Amino acid sequence: MQARQSLFAASVRRARSWNDRRWSAIALLLLLTACEPMQRDEPPVVSAADARATALADQGRYDDAAEAYLQLAGSAAGPARERYLIQAARQRRLAGKLGGAQAILDSLSDPVDDSNLLGWAQVAGDLAVARGQPRRALEIVARAPATSKPGAAAELERIRGEALFRLGDPVAATRAFQEREIWLRDPAEIAANQRMLWIGYQRWGDSLTPALVEGVDDVVTAGWLELGYIAATRRDSRAGLGLALQNWQTRFPTHPANDVLLPELLSDFQGIAAMPERLALLLPLSGRQKAAGQAVRDGFLAAHFASADITGQAPVIRIYDIDAMGVLPATQTAVLEGAQFVVGPLLKESVQELAASGIAAPTLALNFLPDELPAPAGMVQFALAPEDEAVQAADRAIAEGHRRAVVLVPSNGFGRRLLDSFVATYTGLGGQVIDYRFFDPRSPDFSYGIQDMLLIGESRDRHDRLSANLRMELGFEPRRRDDIDLIFLGARPEAGKLIRPQLKFFYAGGVPTYSTSAIYQENSRNNSDLNGIIFPDMPWLVEPDAEIQAVRDTLDALWPGDASRRARLFAMGFDAYRLVPELAGGTTSGGGEVAGATGRLYLDGDGRIHRRLVWAQMRGGRPARLEPLIGASPEILEPIQAPETTGRAPAPR
Repeated sequence: MQARQSLFAASVRRARSWNDRRWSAIALLLLLTACEPMQRDEPPVVSAADARATALADQGRYDDAAEAYLQLAGSAAGPARERYLIQAARQRRLAGKLGGAQAILDSLSDPVDDSNLLGWAQVAGDLAVARGQPRRALEIVARAPATSKPGAAAELERIRGEALFRLGDPVAATRAFQEREIWLRDPAEIAANQRMLWIGYQRWGDSLTPALVEGVDDVVTAGWLELGYIAATRRDSRAGLGLALQNWQTRFPTHPANDVLLPELLSDFQGIAAMPERLALLLPLSGRQKAAGQAVRDGFLAAHFASADITGQAPVIRIYDIDAMGVLPATQTAVLEGAQFVVGPLLKESVQELAASGIAAPTLALNFLPDELPAPAGMVQFALAPEDEAVQAADRAIAEGHRRAVVLVPSNGFGRRLLDSFVATYTGLGGQVIDYRFFDPRSPDFSYGIQDMLLIGESRDRHDRLSANLRMELGFEPRRRDDIDLIFLGARPEAGKLIRPQLKFFYAGGVPTYSTSAIYQENSRNNSDLNGIIFPDMPWLVEPDAEIQAVRDTLDALWPGDASRRARLFAMGFDAYRLVPELAGGTTSGGGEVAGATGRLYLDGDGRIHRRLVWAQMRGGRPARLEPLIGASPEILEPIQAPETTGRAPAPR
């Protein structure tokens, strides 16, 4: 009882804090009004040219209005000329011509006359934000004189809020937009102000964390920041966003965002199904693949607990060991025990066995079926397929202008799949694979295959022939072939750390070398030997968002070192959980993509979920993120749809 009273008292203090600030602002408005000189009610004299410029601006003919104001400035002097130039700059800004607007402002004298300082600050500050200069915008707003004009005050707070968002300070930006709302009277303007906040959170709210929200003692501001955290972390998950908004609304029923913004946002989620109440997770937990199964399980449960904090929903999860029970009996038991959605199995042969039997509940299989086997109705497939990464490597290589490649892959199934995927995509985009070689991944020496691929032997043969013909010993430095501009290396870390130095030794260290995520193992030894290699990898390892980083920090604290070794499978389990409401509830936003820990996820026409990865280059033994290339060929995206089921129960084994 005492704890509840303390919580109630804290809420009252927060509400009073907000109300005190609101009344203080109103008092300030009255004070400013009292201090401003009395104005006569005589109507100002407006020339025909002035009226024409104003009319053009009101009609949205911004370029014409700018020209009209420039003509007025040409025949004026002093503060009047400044005022016309500021108006012309405003119209250029509204026309989207930022450079032209800035050129007009640069022609003004410095300092601007006091009578024009407020108007100048609005136009110059807005322009600075639009041109990506948020610090400059804050400096300009700070120069603006105090005003009781609601329109001008609201505009300055908007500029300040947008600049603060871009500087990574969402708390201060939130307070700026809250102050702006005090100056607004029109309900439509208040609604637009709240939409600005929401858009700001989605674009610039990545620095928001639960700890940051908890540190705010004003209940209204805290409510906005928690809404901002949802906007930033759930912006690419349609189902997850809808559920989180509903939960937020129940926690903050009297928040001002409930008046307009929340009903407007929630209207977009009508018909989106919630997370199923009962989930079944089918994994190998006692056989040879026990470690892999446990990693996926732990990631699945981590996402479950993290999502429950945001969405307020916690489905019942039952986990079945298919090594102990068998795939089909485990699936049948799960359905009989009420599972509404099945996740798993993990191994390819287990997925084939389940697919051949038919399924009775929507299923997210954690591996791909062979290409020749179509998936049954109701089954969606999700895998960390290395073939996807080879395709993206070929795509980026072509986008960077590398048209001639050699390929070096291990002599096993993994290497052959990489070779087939890379060659098919690379040649299909206009590239030419000059040569390829297989290597034994168990060998400590790859020099013969590398020399053969790079034609080092031919260089030596030419030297020997020339020496024999001249009957004299010649100075000699072998050369590699010069008809390649890319090496695609399919290797795991152990082999890659031996191959990369040998490529350098044989004069190919300067040739761009691409690989897949298999080349990198976080926190392993001698990663500096891989420096220079370019590869795609999952955001979990290269670019984690605030939510993923919080989970990673917890894992590292609980299982130091172990979490790094299991990272990719853990991230797969994490994404599998977050895909469930998308598959159970309909389509995703953002062009059919879901932002996941393993990549940006999208569904193809064959029921397979693929990943668009983050690009990195090894520098100093660590992956450094590379910017995505404009011009890389985009995949054809399909919205993630709820799977349909056949209604047949799996046959008992």
